[in-house]
Amino acid sequence: MHDIKGQDTTLLHLLSQGDETAFRRLFDTYHQFIYSFALRMTDSEAISRDVVQDVFVKIWLNRQELTAIQHLPGYINRLTRNHVLNGMKRKAMETGLLKDLGAPFSATHHDPEEQAQFRELETLLAKAINLLPERQQQVYRLSRQDGLKHEEIAAQLRISRETVKKHIMAALLHIRNYLRDNGRALLWPGILLYGCCS
Repeated sequence: MHDIKGQDTTLLHLLSQGDETAFRRLFDTYHQFIYSFALRMTDSEAISRDVVQDVFVKIWLNRQELTAIQHLPGYINRLTRNHVLNGMKRKAMETGLLKDLGAPFSATHHDPEEQAQFRELETLLAKAINLLPERQQQVYRLSRQDGLKHEEIAAQLRISRETVKKHIMAALLHIRNYLRDNGRALLWPGILLYGCCS
């Protein structure tokens, strides 16, 4: 990554104003770095794709604060590392706790309070997903439920890969906002990626 400070300052200023072209430039510049870094750390293509999405969703949501950044590559690197750590936690949950979500809850694995929390969250997730626009919901389910890659979804639905990515990012944002508004944004974060309802 090359830090040309003047260009970065201009880019961040445009992005802070909601310029979608600037956002696309930022994505084109950094998405491969973020994906490759995440893949090296997690050894999971699915988690790495989610790290890319999470990083850029956070950048877009916090775009009005971007003009305070002094060193863009360092900021991207730090943001990526934070989300990779979350991804590694998700991977651990995927191979342990969350695999139980595909089967009926067992008292040997969860106490009654945990079972109730899981069921509540599953219900909220299902509601959030069902509220998505039809095409967005279709793309999200193909990605999260069926495990298809962006290229496979694009081919199946006869839409562009970029459209697939936009649908998934919008769906993730909607679901996270829905969970936040219903008081469950921080509970079992990995379920968003690996739970039986997603």
